[in-house]
Amino acid sequence: MSNYSNNDCSQDEGLDYIFGRMSAIYGAAFLRHWEGVDLELVRQEWKQQLGRFLTYRPSMDYAIDRLKGEFPPSAITFREFCNAGPNIPTNQAQLEYNPKPVDPEVVAEARRKLKEMRAKWTN
Repeated sequence: MSNYSNNDCSQDEGLDYIFGRMSAIYGAAFLRHWEGVDLELVRQEWKQQLGRFLTYRPSMDYAIDRLKGEFPPSAITFREFCNAGPNIPTNQAQLEYNPKPVDPEVVAEARRKLKEMRAKWTN
C-alpha cells in the first residue's frame, strides 16, 4: 500500500491505496474476487474507470467509507461513490471578472452609429 502524506498521488499510488484498504476490509474475499482474471487487466480497468479520482485521496476515502461489508465493489460502483464525494481541487488560477470602465464618449459614438444603421434598415 502506498503511503503519502498529502492528498495528491499518482494513479498507481491511488490504486495501490484503494486495493490495500479493501484487502484489509474484505480479506481473502477481495483477492478471490478476481481469481482467474489477469490482474493487470483489473488494474487497467480500475484506472480507466476511476481516472482522476485515483489522484485525490479524500475522494478515495469518501468512497471506501461508504462501502458495504458484504462484497468488494465493482470499479463502476466505486467510481459512483467517488463522484458523490468531495470535488477534486484544480490548480488553475481562478478567473476574476474585472471589467475596465468604458469611456462614455465611446459608448455615445457606438449608439450614434447603431442609430444610423437602424435608420438605413428600416427605410
